[in-house]
Amino acid sequence: MSNKVSVIVPVYNAQKYLGDSISSLINQTYKNLEIIIIDDASLDNSKEIIKKYASLDKRIRPIYSEINQGVSKSRNIGLRTYTGDYVFFMDADDYIKENTIELMMNDAKKYNADLVENYHLIIYKNNNKEYKFTEKKVPKNNLVMGSLKDNIDILTKSTYITGKLIHKSLLKNLFFNEDLRRYEDLVFDHEIKNRTRNMLFQNKVLYTYYQVSNSLTNSLGKKHMAYLDASKEVLDIYKNSSKKIKDEIEALLFNNAFLTGVTKVIKNNDKKENNDKLLYDYLNDMSKIFVNYKSNKKINFILKIYFNKLINNKNKINKLVKKSNKINFIKLYFLILSKIHKYNNY
Repeated sequence: MSNKVSVIVPVYNAQKYLGDSISSLINQTYKNLEIIIIDDASLDNSKEIIKKYASLDKRIRPIYSEINQGVSKSRNIGLRTYTGDYVFFMDADDYIKENTIELMMNDAKKYNADLVENYHLIIYKNNNKEYKFTEKKVPKNNLVMGSLKDNIDILTKSTYITGKLIHKSLLKNLFFNEDLRRYEDLVFDHEIKNRTRNMLFQNKVLYTYYQVSNSLTNSLGKKHMAYLDASKEVLDIYKNSSKKIKDEIEALLFNNAFLTGVTKVIKNNDKKENNDKLLYDYLNDMSKIFVNYKSNKKINFILKIYFNKLINNKNKINKLVKKSNKINFIKLYFLILSKIHKYNNY
C-alpha cells in the first residue's frame, strides 16, 4: 500500500480558478490522496464548486467555515484533521502537473527525504500579456541537501509553503500563527527547515502560481509591516543555532525587510507625510530587531550603507518616498524575472 498524501487547500472567493485547481488534484497519477478543502466563508460561488467536486470524488473532504477567519486558520484546520503520511499545501487559484505528487513521492523514497521541494512556475498577467518564468534558474540535477547543519543553503531556498511535500514527522505540534495576517508562510517554512533531516530540492517545475498585475498593486501598503513581526519569530526559531546559521538568517531577513519597507510598505496610497513617518518608524523597528546588523558581514553591503543613511534621517526618507512614489517595484521585479528566468517548458 502506498503512502497517503494529504493535500490541504484553503479557499476564499476563488471561483475563477478553483475548478482548474481541484481538477489538477483529482487527476493526479498518484491516487492515494486525501484532499482537504477548507472554504473560509467565501462570498462567491466557491462553496458550490467544492460541493460539486466532492460529490464526484470521495477523496475530497470539504470543510465549510461559518465565518471568515483567514488562511492560517483554514490551514490549521487541515493540519488538525489530516490522516496522511505526507502533507502538501496548495492554494485555490494555483494548479499542479498531473504527475506532480507521483514524482515527489518517488524522489522522497529514492533519497529518503522528509522534505521535498521544487520550482514554481509563475504566470504573471499584465495588460492582457502573459509571462511565464521561475524565480531562480532551474539546476541540471536534483539537490540532496540533508539537514540545516549539513547545508546552510537550505535557508536560501523557496519560502513558499505551497508545493512542498512534508513528512508528518516534521509537523508534530506545528501550526500556523493565526495572529499573523501576512508572512505566516515565512515562519512556518523556517520551522520546517529547522526540523528537516534530509531536504531534497528537485530540478523540476511542477507547481503553477498565478500573479495578476492588479492584485499585486492591491497587495501593497502598510500591511507589509507584518514582515518585521514574522522576522522576530523566525529569529527566535534559530536562537539556539550556530553563529553561522544565525548570521545567515539575520542577513536574509534584514535584506528582505529593508526591500519590503522601501518597495511595499510605503506604497500605501496615503498622504506623503504619513508614508514618510511610516518608513521612519519601520526602519527604527528594524534596527531594534536586527541588533547585530552592523557587525554581520553576511548582510548586503550596499543595503547596509543605504539603511544607515536613512535611519533617523527624515530628510533622506522624504526624498526616497518622493522618488519611489511612481515606481511599482514588484511589477518591475516580475518583468525582469520574465526576461532572465523565462520558462516555457512546463
